[in-house]
Amino acid sequence: MGERLREIERSAEEIIQTFLKSTENLPEMKETYYSLEAYNVVRPDGEPSPEEERRKFRERFISIMPRSDEKGNLRVEVAAWLKER
Repeated sequence: MGERLREIERSAEEIIQTFLKSTENLPEMKETYYSLEAYNVVRPDGEPSPEEERRKFRERFISIMPRSDEKGNLRVEVAAWLKER
């Protein structure tokens, strides 16, 4: 397995060197970064959507969601790769 690892490292180094060589003639770009002072920007509240539209949306949403509980709520699985929450 050690030889395989060395082969992978050599291949990675070769890829990096090839990339560096191919990008050395690219023109330099000056970039300007702006700081945005407005945090938590949300759209203004408007009139609520009609009740019938919300009911139809809920029906469509429930029809395509993978699983639901007995109350009709979306049921999701916690990421399996998390050890503990």
